[in-house]
Amino acid sequence: MSDLVHAAKAIREGRLVAFPTETVYGLGANALDVKAIRKIFEAKGRPLNDPLIVHVCPDWLAEAGNGAATPHPYLEALHRQGIIGVLTEVQQARLTRLITQFWPGPLTLVLPRGERIPLLVTSGGNTVAIRMPQHPLALALIAASGLPIAAPSANRFGHVSPTTAQHVRDDLGERVDVILDGGPTSIGVESTVLNALPDVPIILRHGGVTKEQIEHVLAMPVLDGKPQRESDAAPLPSPGLLERHYAPDAALHILPNFAALLTQWRELTAAGQPVGLLLTRSQASATPDIASAQHYILGETLDDIARNLYAGLRALDSAGAGYILMCALPRLGLGAAIMDRLQRGAVRAN
Repeated sequence: MSDLVHAAKAIREGRLVAFPTETVYGLGANALDVKAIRKIFEAKGRPLNDPLIVHVCPDWLAEAGNGAATPHPYLEALHRQGIIGVLTEVQQARLTRLITQFWPGPLTLVLPRGERIPLLVTSGGNTVAIRMPQHPLALALIAASGLPIAAPSANRFGHVSPTTAQHVRDDLGERVDVILDGGPTSIGVESTVLNALPDVPIILRHGGVTKEQIEHVLAMPVLDGKPQRESDAAPLPSPGLLERHYAPDAALHILPNFAALLTQWRELTAAGQPVGLLLTRSQASATPDIASAQHYILGETLDDIARNLYAGLRALDSAGAGYILMCALPRLGLGAAIMDRLQRGAVRAN
């Protein structure tokens, strides 16, 4: 039996499957099965007020609809299958533009919850986060199982997200029934979560689709949501909203520039502290003594940095760093998602 057939069978039987997407690895279960969904929360140690993303594929959505431009056939199919609820004409038109441009891809859309989606998926809320991933193995798993798959990142809750199958094994081990290995993920940070239902859409989590891209497609400005404290037990409207998240075991410090990073590195090193540096390629070659530091080279472009960020954090943790230092990036394009992850990862636990 092939790995994919085995994994699809596991989903249908209510078991957990870790699988690659273009963003990070997900920990998936049948989104219509309450018992299976509860296993996700238990395996991760995830609080029940933090909702899940439901992953769908084009194979069982594309044939729906009458071919009209609005609403998009995917929206019609999701509604007919009880995965999403009723949308207004304005919402349908807006979502159609987004789906046409960004699905499959790293954009999660917050939509009205359909009657077949258990409240456990949405943490009791009346909206559900839906995404169509771009990774061929993720799409093949959804198609082969014949089910929508609820999946957060496949790591222990609050920790650095996994971008390889080994990261999943390191964090969750035997708590996962099947792990599909699709190699390193291509984007490296989670999907953008967008609530396009209000009059002014809100980005609840920055990710692989940028704010600038969304504003261009919608021809209107969008707002930024605000992080929420973990101590707030109220249901969250979306995953990825907690103030502390994506955190390495080491203390993560974000410095305003390279000179400040070098100063703090030297001070901590002189005090006998184990320090790891996350550097661009040009930073790594900028100063002679930097070669003596424990460091991880992320690349040079924002795409490189996003793709390698979580692997770098995990590598420095494994090397025994007590502190991890990195320079801040401009909050433009993918830099907004990278800085979001870094700032949440730098919040220390109480």
